[in-house]
This record gives sequence, structure tokens and C-alpha cells, in this order.
Amino acid sequence: MENVNTTEDESNVETESQPLVQSSDQGELVKGTDADISNQEMVRGMLNNIVNNVVTDCEGQKQSEGEVTTQESPVTPALTRVPSQESMDAGNDTDTAVTAKFTHVLQKDAFLVFRALCKLSMKPLPEGQPDPKSHELRSKILSLHLLLSILQNAGPIFRANDMFVTAIKQYLCVALSKNGVSSVPEVFELSLAIFLALLSKFKMHLKMQIEVFFKEIFLNILETTSSSFEHKWMVIQALTRICADAQSVVDIYVNYDCDLSAANLFERLVNDLSKIAQGRQALELGATPNQEKSMRIRGLECLVSILKCMVEWSKDLYVNPNSQTTLGADRYNKESDCEPPQPKNVHLYGSSNSLNSGGSGQTNREAPDTPEQLHVLKQTKEVWETGITVFNRKPKKGIQFLQEQHLLGMSSTEVAEWLHVDERLDKTALGDLLGESDDASKEIMYAYIDQMNFRNRDIVSALRNFLEGFRLPGEAQKIDRLMEKFASRYCECNPNNGLFASADTAYVLAYSVIMLTTDLHSPQVKSKMTKEQYIRLNRGISDSKDLPEEYLSNIYDEIAGHEIKMKGTVNKPGKQVISSEKRRRFLWNMEMEVISTAAKNLMESVSHVQAPFTSAKHLEHVRPMFKMAWTPLLAAFSVGLQDCDDPEIASLCLDGIRCAIRIACIFHMTLERDAYVQALARFTLLTANSPITEMKAKNIDTIKTLITVAHTDGKTT
Repeated sequence: MENVNTTEDESNVETESQPLVQSSDQGELVKGTDADISNQEMVRGMLNNIVNNVVTDCEGQKQSEGEVTTQESPVTPALTRVPSQESMDAGNDTDTAVTAKFTHVLQKDAFLVFRALCKLSMKPLPEGQPDPKSHELRSKILSLHLLLSILQNAGPIFRANDMFVTAIKQYLCVALSKNGVSSVPEVFELSLAIFLALLSKFKMHLKMQIEVFFKEIFLNILETTSSSFEHKWMVIQALTRICADAQSVVDIYVNYDCDLSAANLFERLVNDLSKIAQGRQALELGATPNQEKSMRIRGLECLVSILKCMVEWSKDLYVNPNSQTTLGADRYNKESDCEPPQPKNVHLYGSSNSLNSGGSGQTNREAPDTPEQLHVLKQTKEVWETGITVFNRKPKKGIQFLQEQHLLGMSSTEVAEWLHVDERLDKTALGDLLGESDDASKEIMYAYIDQMNFRNRDIVSALRNFLEGFRLPGEAQKIDRLMEKFASRYCECNPNNGLFASADTAYVLAYSVIMLTTDLHSPQVKSKMTKEQYIRLNRGISDSKDLPEEYLSNIYDEIAGHEIKMKGTVNKPGKQVISSEKRRRFLWNMEMEVISTAAKNLMESVSHVQAPFTSAKHLEHVRPMFKMAWTPLLAAFSVGLQDCDDPEIASLCLDGIRCAIRIACIFHMTLERDAYVQALARFTLLTANSPITEMKAKNIDTIKTLITVAHTDGKTT
């Protein structure tokens, strides 16, 4: 890392963004007073200097270890000082998440500074609209600025050292899951900038964390109707930078869409951008036409960038007999004249428009890039997804389909193992299957429950564990079969349980717990069961004897306080009609809480996982990428040319079609090539059956594009 140069007057330290203070009487954003700005810049500059010096000294010490010197050099105070108590205790930290070993006291200091900043950034803000001058908000923003500075200036030691990589996974990524859905624009903006820095320099170590951030935060904000235009705008700005980097685009496809256990991030991203480019995005209530147009242009720019990345990636396969110049990027790099004045752009914080996809330290965690194997994995994944879709509609047919494709074993044990681990299965469909009365379904249900371990659990805890994987069916007979097998398995795992005389006792008690849960937590039940009624309900269930009254009372209290739910159950507001700005903010706050909780839980669950990341290198990846994306891309460009006469939108659509035809010709994809050429021909109006009433500028440009395509790509197929 590079030191921050400071002068004697620390108040002159420059920062990249000045604090904004809300004017109480006018409600406008105005810059803080000169004194406030000077004080904050001074503090930020001093802290930047401390952070950079500590980590730089740490890296310098690491690099200088083992070097033999011929003369004794003076010992610096940083190496002879007495470490603080916190620094001395770091090696014995009670936090079990910290597993890194420190080789020098400066590494401890650097780790402690980094961890403290992460924890500071996670401190909750007061309820309601935060005061820009509040200590909580200013400390959060300051900590995020410093974390961003650390990541942007991280040297090779910081990027490769397991200690700091572990800290990023266990602290920074969890902090991002909270701040990445903040209602405060500056906090949200800084979180996006930190994520881009991680994607640029640390993606080799953060495969699963990147997936969580994309899937749970980025794309959710774009897709939900209740998120504000400002949040959507900042996300699309960040995506513009990601989509402009060919390495990042291909890496996303290779590492997620070709991974059996990962989400199809590239496919989902293209589909969302296509909707935005067509003007079908979910904008907030009251969005201005200028805002809608700006979002549409940004969506088109992202799609065109993705296609340009594919063209760039496969350029070595392109042969142009006419020596035509490459597809022009000069127009695309021009600044848009239609950007809305209201929201701020995501600050580049000293970076260029595209990400720097340089190495991220260690390379031993990199998985090999084998296109043939990845192609097979992608095809297998598509078959799995088809089978899961069928299962979620008709479980038995889904199982049969996967068995016919030789992806799922024929035994009930193998089927049950799959039902336990695949999170994509519909929980209601799974519950219905397990409750069926036919012999095949019973065998699967028996195997499913026999694979669960209830040893040393009380019956309520075991029941929670049992029911978190599926939704209990509504039919009493199905519930009866499931509870009977559960009770048998519970007693088998706990043979020395002194409370239950037999499995029948566990069965009756488990059934009564289900009834109690429904009674206490269902809004349809108006008259709730009392504790005395519940105890009376369970009299004589243990071979005509009563269970201890205190035991039943504790069960009642636990169920009353904590409903038995499926794993990961959240109360999403769902798609609702937004009739006012107040209603939108209310729904967005609810969704932010849901998104934040889900993202935080996922980040914590993958913080110790080592997932190999593949750095894409081969040209062949472009073919399956385009094969998957060509339909939504064509829809976006066709709608843009059809519905809008704006010259910028038309130019972007024509650029995209040119790139798509180039890719289709390079890989000899006849169907896709013909579809795009026919779309071009249709918008020239030269093939129209009716007389041409008006030839617009976009139609003239389409004719020019068609001629250019014929000249540059007509002989490559």
C-alpha cells in the first residue's frame, strides 16, 4: 500500500467526496460548513495515514524478512514499541472466526485496525431518518471510506496473506451485506465501491461471497418495484463498470452459470438488463420520463458492453477479408447527454471506467479453465434445472425424469439424500411427496427421516430440525404418517429417554406440538389455546400416565415465543400495488430488512468455505454465452428500434446488433445470425409490404448498418 502524504497542516488533506448535510429548513442537500469539512478532512487524513503506515510497515517487514544485512541499522520505534494490550491479546482472540496466525506484531495491528473498521461500519443507525451530523452515521461513512482506501491501495502481501483474506471474508463481506441495502445513499454508494474493489482485486478468494452480493443485493434491487430510483441508478452504474470488463464478464459465466451448485448469475443479469433496456423495469412511483429514459439507456449500454466483451474475447477467431476496422467503440465511450441530474453517479474513486482484472495474489486456489469440461457441466446443470422445474410441479415425474437422465440414483436412499441437500426444491411439493401413501413415496419418506440425527435433542428441537426442510402438508392423513415415522426415529436415536414410555407417546406429543403451533401462530385462529388447555390435552399420553406438568409448560412457552418454521423462511411483502410514495418507502424498508437478513446469513455461512475460482482464458466460452443470451439481447434491441426514435437509443441498438452478428458469424451460428440480420432488414423498411410513408433517421442508419455488416461479416460464414 502507498502512504498518504500529509503536510504540516492536516486540514489541507484532500478527500474524494465531501460530507453532505441536510438543510432542516429548505430540505436541500448543501455542503457542510468550511469548519466541518476541514475537521472531517483532518481526521480522515490522519486515520488514512495511520492505516496506510501500519499496513505498509507490515508488508515491508514481511518482504524484508530473511534478508541478511552487513551493517546494523537503527531500530525504528514502530518495531521496538510495547504493543497494546489489545494487540497482545489478538493471538488469543476468543472470536472463533479468527484462525489466522500472526508472524509479527505489525500484522496483528493491521488486522486489528481492519477488523475494527469493519465492526464500526456495522454499527446500527438510529431508527427513522438518520441525521447527517449524527455520530453514528459519520463514523459509519468514515469507516467505509477508510476500508475502501485500504482495498484500493492494497499491495501484494495484503492481497495474498491468508490472515487478511480471512478478515475480508468474515468481517468485511458480512458488513457489506448490511450496508449494501442501506437507505442512506452515501453508505450504499460506498458499499458498491467496496464491492467493485473486492471484485477487482480479491475475486480469486471470494467466489461464494460475490455470488451472494450479486444474487441477494444487486439483482434484487433491480427487480423489486419498491426500491428507489436512486438505488437502482447506483446499481446500474456499478454494473456498467462490470460489464465493460471482458475478463469479469466471462469469469461470471464460467464460475457461476457453469457451476452445478451456483446461481446462473450471467443469465439472470442479461435478462434483467434486457427488461431495463426495453423499458419494462420496475421503477418507483412517480419516476420522471427523463429517469426512465436514462435507465433504459444504461441498460442498453450494459448489454452492448457485454457483446463488445464477447467480440473482444473472440477477436483472434475473426477474419476480415476487407480489412474493415473493428466495431467502433468511440461512440459508446462518449458521455451520455441524458443522465438525470437528481441522483449521483457511483464515484469512480480514482478508478477507470472498467474494472482492473489483475491478479489477486495467490494463484494456487485457481481452478483450471477447461472449456470441454465446463461445457459438459453447463449441459448437466440445464438438465438438472429442467428436472427440478418438473419436480416443483409434479414431484414423482421430476424424480422419474432425473433418473431417466442418469443424474439421480434409483434407490430411495439416493433420492432422499438429494431431497436433503438441494435448496432449489419447492418445500410444499417436497412435503406433499413425503406424505403420499403409495409404497414408493413411503420408502423415500422413511429413508429421508432415517438420514436425520435427533440424538441428544429434546423433542421440540428435533421437531424444528425435522420440519425446517419442507412445508408440512395440509391433509391430516399425510401429517399422521410423517409424525408416526418421526416419533419412531426420535425414540430410536434416544433409547434412554426416561420421559416417553414408547414411540406412541412421542407421536402423540409431536402431533400436539404441531396443533399448538398452528393454534398460537395462525391469524385465522381467534381463540388461542391456553397453557392449561394444552396440559389437559396431553393428559395420560404416556401409557395412561401424565408427562410432567413443568415439561409441558416449558413446551408451551417455547412454541409461544418461537414458531416452528422452515429453514430460511422470511416474511416477504411480495408484489403489491404501490399507490403512494409513503407506501413505497414502507415496502422498501420491509424488503431491505429481508434482503439484509438473508444476505448476512448467507455471508456468514460461506465465510469459512474455500471455493476455487476459475480465471477464464479460452475463446470457446463465448459460444455458449451467446447461445444463452441472444434471445433477450435481440428482444431488447428490437424493442428499442421499434418503440423509440431517440438517436442515442437507436445507435446503441444498432451497435448491439452489429456485435451480435459478428459473434454469430465467428462461431458459425446460422440461426442466430439470420435472426439478427432479419431484424435489421425489417427496420430498414425496404421489405415492407405497404408503401413507405416516412423514412426516419433510424431507418437510414439501419440501412447503413446492414451494408456495413455485409461488408465486414458477409464472407465469414
